[in-house]
Amino acid sequence: MVICSYIIAKACDMFEASTDYLGRNFSEGVKGATLNAIGSSMPELLTTVFFLAFATHANLGRDLAASIGGDTGSAIFNSIVIPMLVIWVVLAMGLKGVKISKKVILRDGLFLIGAEILLLILLSSNYITVFHGCAFTAFYLIYFAYTLLSMKKGENEDEEDDDENGNEALSWYEKFQFKSEEGRTSRSWTLFVVSTIIIAAACAGLVESCKGMADAMQINPLFIALILVAAASSVPDTIISLKDARKGNHDDALSNVLGSNIFDITISMGLPVAVFLAITGQKIDFIESGPTLIDIRVMLLLVTVVTMAIFFFSKELKTIHVIGLGILYGIFILYAIGAADYLADGNLWLSKPAGAFIDFLRQPGGIGDGLQKIANAVTGGW
Repeated sequence: MVICSYIIAKACDMFEASTDYLGRNFSEGVKGATLNAIGSSMPELLTTVFFLAFATHANLGRDLAASIGGDTGSAIFNSIVIPMLVIWVVLAMGLKGVKISKKVILRDGLFLIGAEILLLILLSSNYITVFHGCAFTAFYLIYFAYTLLSMKKGENEDEEDDDENGNEALSWYEKFQFKSEEGRTSRSWTLFVVSTIIIAAACAGLVESCKGMADAMQINPLFIALILVAAASSVPDTIISLKDARKGNHDDALSNVLGSNIFDITISMGLPVAVFLAITGQKIDFIESGPTLIDIRVMLLLVTVVTMAIFFFSKELKTIHVIGLGILYGIFILYAIGAADYLADGNLWLSKPAGAFIDFLRQPGGIGDGLQKIANAVTGGW
């Protein structure tokens, strides 16, 4: 897992170089929400692909739940840890704080909350079908189209990177990319594809290491994916956001996070499911595996609402916000450990509060049952 994370980090550098050129005419905030977000979320997409491809028929529901756990954990990591690091980097550069466009927060934040509500409802179904995947994919396409339409055309058309050839410390792929003016776009697309392939190979290793660790620890792979796979697959998001922060593109740094989360929740899960089930002609029994995700999905929505409120109502993000976000992520990690121990019939002290929350959500006639009835009413004909 460590080796795969390192490979993903290096491939991300190549990817960022390609998207930086391909998105040169995009307005601030749009490049982060589209090209950067899509490419940096490839690890989440590809881990879902490999979880489905490597799953046995008996464990298909369990492994799909694990992949969704990885996507959910990545979204939580992106919402908390990356903004925390971005603020810290900006403060270390001597600035008083980070100012974020309210427009970016409203646009991407509201779409993100909408995607999480869709996730909360549709994944409460007894069975996952090709139409579930199509519904998530369609939601992202709506967001993508809206984001592109909101772009101010021509705002950056005349902007050029004046020092792209003046940096003597260019990497090998940057030398290849900028060796001449002619064909620069096609070479950037080549780097984009090559870096994605490398990330795909590393993601296959992440999936296998996740299953191996879960088997060795005798716990549901969902919880390995929720913390470790999520952090490993979020390396590209982290690197790109930090680079944007160092350049002073604070809106791009945050919009990449939010756009990546929307991509993780919709495309990273929805598209592979739609394609896999369309090819195999089956549906996934989610009666047993679905309830293991109810608490994680609720927590994701709560974390998003809290972080969006912090970003929107704060004039500047400062040291106090770094501390607050760090505490919030620490609570999430402790909960994940406690939940894993509780479901494995362990006796850690953390399992008691986590178990109480899980039991509350799953009690007969409670939130879990209510969501299941709504989901089955909507998707029963699927």
